[in-house]
Amino acid sequence: MTMQESIQELMAFLDYSVTSYHAVEMLQNTLRQEGFTALSEKKRWTLDKGGSYYVARNDSSVMVFRLPDCTTDQIRGFHVYAAHSDSPALKIKEHPEIDREGVYVSINTELYGNMILSTWFDRPLTIAGRVCVEEAGGIVTKTVRLKDNICLIPSLAIHMNRNVNKGVAFSPQSDMLPLLTIMDPAQRGGTAKGILHTLLAQTLKTQEILSYDLYVENCEKAVLAGVEDEFIMTPRYDDLACVFAGLKGILIGKPSQYIDVLAVFDNEEVGSLTRQGADSTFFRDTLENIADALGVDNRSFRTWTADSMMLSADNGHACHPNQGGKADPTNRPYLNGGVVLKYHGGQQYATDAYSAAYVRKLCRDNGISLQTYANHSDIPGGRTLGNLAMAQVSMAAADIGLPQLAMHSAYETGGTKDIAALTRLTALFFGQ
Repeated sequence: MTMQESIQELMAFLDYSVTSYHAVEMLQNTLRQEGFTALSEKKRWTLDKGGSYYVARNDSSVMVFRLPDCTTDQIRGFHVYAAHSDSPALKIKEHPEIDREGVYVSINTELYGNMILSTWFDRPLTIAGRVCVEEAGGIVTKTVRLKDNICLIPSLAIHMNRNVNKGVAFSPQSDMLPLLTIMDPAQRGGTAKGILHTLLAQTLKTQEILSYDLYVENCEKAVLAGVEDEFIMTPRYDDLACVFAGLKGILIGKPSQYIDVLAVFDNEEVGSLTRQGADSTFFRDTLENIADALGVDNRSFRTWTADSMMLSADNGHACHPNQGGKADPTNRPYLNGGVVLKYHGGQQYATDAYSAAYVRKLCRDNGISLQTYANHSDIPGGRTLGNLAMAQVSMAAADIGLPQLAMHSAYETGGTKDIAALTRLTALFFGQ
């Protein structure tokens, strides 16, 4: 596959994956087409030598793994690549319709994750997520995406806010509510309640809606930009581009002596404190279920984890063209400069000397461009999945990612060459 074909495939994945539910749905569809077998946490597993499997939790996290084609006593441990399926968005509350001025109908939302609020104004937005419905007396979950451009968040005109370009604090409750529709003149003075339920019922062709996890999302498509199409602009580049690289890597790489695991967690943007987050037991449960199915006792399992390695993949900040002073003086990654290896003195990132050496050697021996990232010492950064997952199962780990601009904007920017470097690194990692 050429770099151009890979970028087009990435853009299609980003366009489809408006929520974590859609991302995991697309992952599972791809895995089935590639011959992977679906497993359930509610049943005991039977695994075959050289087999390929996946298991999902709560529709928004998934563990994908491939067994080496060798005897169990020849397996040395796990090679794990972790990324996250969620991105900042506006989560829709219960009883969402709000009557404004007796004319407008807005949607009551709250912030999911930390986002650059100003970037959400005056963009075409959609409503998407999952809906739980009753079928045959049971509860069934369905992913849903209403039409593109179904709502928007209008800016206040500069004539009414002369200080808007001097720095304005936006209120999520009053300034950020999406506009859904205008009430019919004959209905004005009535109630706006039930509009979203009606839209969902029409889309899903059922009235038996019990509950939902719905988000207002940017529905703009991914595009290439720059003189030579060297940039990709898209919603949710953080962290779905890393998810995509992990998927391609596990499909390409053929394990030799390690069990390959692609771990895609939800809820990283809000702390991972859910049953499908990196701070849950999902990771540990999966590894233990694999060991149990292969007849491996706890002592052998502990020797496996001692010889295991994790790459925690989450994007890093590229040096900004207009704000270079915000970057660290000596660790300054750039778009299209290759994979980013991330360090943090307070261990918000899991990278240490050993894991860094592992990544450096793998990149050096295979001609993969590698950059380093550290926070400017006066500007605290965020944390990622590595250390959270390590609390469940300890192993050597390094934090890596793709360089990008405008992280947590409604529309982010990356480099078109970097995804190939990360995909190749992941495939080589999984092929050991």
